[in-house]
Parts: sequence; C-alpha cells; structure tokens
Amino acid sequence: MNCAIILAGGRGTRFWPLSRQLEPKQFLNIYSKRTMLEETINRLGSLVKRQNIYIATNKLQIKKITKCLKKLDISGRNLLLEPEVKNTFAPIAVLSWKISNEYPDAVIAVLPSDNFVKDKKKFRALLSRAIKIAGQGYLVTLGIPPDKPETGYGYIKRGKKYKDFYLAQKFIEKPGLSRARKFIKEKSYYWNNGIFIFRPAVILREIKRLLPRAYSVITRMQNKKDIERLWFKLPSVSFDYAIMERAKKRAVLPADYGWSDLGSWHALGSVMKKDRNGNIFRGNCVDLGSKNSFVWSDKRVVATLGLDNLVVVDTKDALLVCPKDRAQDVKKLVEILKRRNFKKQL
Repeated sequence: MNCAIILAGGRGTRFWPLSRQLEPKQFLNIYSKRTMLEETINRLGSLVKRQNIYIATNKLQIKKITKCLKKLDISGRNLLLEPEVKNTFAPIAVLSWKISNEYPDAVIAVLPSDNFVKDKKKFRALLSRAIKIAGQGYLVTLGIPPDKPETGYGYIKRGKKYKDFYLAQKFIEKPGLSRARKFIKEKSYYWNNGIFIFRPAVILREIKRLLPRAYSVITRMQNKKDIERLWFKLPSVSFDYAIMERAKKRAVLPADYGWSDLGSWHALGSVMKKDRNGNIFRGNCVDLGSKNSFVWSDKRVVATLGLDNLVVVDTKDALLVCPKDRAQDVKKLVEILKRRNFKKQL
C-alpha cells in the first residue's frame, strides 16, 4: 500500500503580488493550465491511488482546497487543516500517525506541492525505487544533482553506496557561496528537494526517540477536535531539522528528472518558454527592445521598453518591479507590507 502526503500549507510569499494568503502559489496555474497542486498529484500516476492521498494545508485555504479536492476526486477526510502554520514537521507527523492507524503496513511519500518536474516518467520510476528501499526500514530522500552553487537550498551529502542507493551521510542547511562552490566541485552533494519516503512505523519510532514530547502529543490526536486542541503544543520546526538530520537509517537517491522548486519569479525562467531575446511575457504585454526579462500582466496592458534582467508583475491592486537577481527578496517586501498594514495586498 502506497500513500502520499502533499504539503500545501505554504504561503508562497516570493510569488507576491500574484500569490496571496487566500490564494497561495500552489493554487495558481502559473506554468501550465493546472494548478501546482494538481500537477503534483497528477504526476504520481498510478503509484498512489487517490483515496490514499492526504493533503495538509492552512485553514485559511479551506475554500480553495475544498474546490480542488472535488476536482481531483480526493476525500475530505484526507485533509488536514492546520490551525496554525508550524513549518513541515507538524503536518508530516500528524498525518503519518493518521496513516499508521489506517494502513500500518503502508509506505508514505511526502511531497511539496510547488515543485516542477519535467520528466514525469523518470520521476515515477525513481519514486517507485525509493518506495522499495523505504520498505526495508530506511528514511529515503531524493537528491537533485546541483548544476550551480545555489545558496538558497539545503544540501545532502551522500555516504557509501549500498546496493542500488547511497547512504545519506549529512544534511546541510543553506550554505554560503564559498561552501556551495566547494560542494559543486566535490560532486558528492545534492540539493535537498523536500521529498521523503518512509514507513509509518519507522518515522513514528524516530519521532518518539528524537522528540518524545511531540510524540506524546501526536498520539493523543484521534480526531479533528483533538488536532485543534493540541496543535499549539507541537514545535514549529522543519522535518529536515527535527528528524532527517538526526535519523539513524537514511538513504539518498540521485534524482535527475528536470526539477525546479519554483521558489521565485526568477525560477520560472527554467520552466517557461522564452523568446529569442530571453524574455518571458504572460498576459497583455507589449514590448520593444527588452531582453532577459519576465513580464506578467494579470488584466491591464503592460508596455515595456528596453528592460534588461527585470521582473515586472502587474495585478489589479499591486505592481512588482525588481531586478531578477533580487527576486528572492520579494519575501522581505511582503514583511514590510505586513508591518505597514497593507491588508488588502496580502
């Protein structure tokens, strides 16, 4: 029995002004006609039946997720509405406990809802291999071979090869540029893309060993009322930091299937078609002489002239203009908007 946990609770602040609290990026059809959440679920194919797909999201998105579940033929009983945002450990732990009670012999695949995958067939083949390895008691993750010294991702260092996979030696938080360059040269490091595969009994045993207080809270959650009542007692920490960095049996599979985390407007350049000058235009755009720029028009006509490596995103109530190399900092702008009480724009 294969199950999946889809993490769809993020706010996607780096995709502001298109991504908002009530409509974060996983519910947007940015690079295709489907939303990112739909793409994530569809690429699983026949590996996981729809009845065995569980989704964690923030309670603010209840309207969006309810509509999406109907379209995807997924039961509302498989939905975890997080009372409060608490990073990735809490939703993974709570849903793993739920699945363990329903399908104790299952293998669970945890996936972010906002990744791009170019080769879906290759992705499914690799995930199938990971499921078999997880069945042997390993916590498995997929590592993306890096093609540049990226400082915005966490890294995984592979250890010895065992059978047809590598043991995961070490998890590294986002490094500085000099360390990232070193990782590229050594060729034993991978980007951590946030996909984890494991058996419920294995992950719960690790939670009990590493976070006994959290384990005590999780195992008292028998229904939605319990989750509402006890959620605040769980730590706000990433699954990587809480579990993967300290777990005993960890495996990593190199995963070269055309991946992007779509973490910013700049990242769309790797998945969307460009014109001969390296530009991407979406919506009602008119341009003369621009190059290597991204322009998104929600409704109004946006006219651009001679842009160079810029991002322009126009919506009905907000406009973003920034250099491509500062696109990651859009998240900081959102924090300023919060402090200045621009509620309608959030």
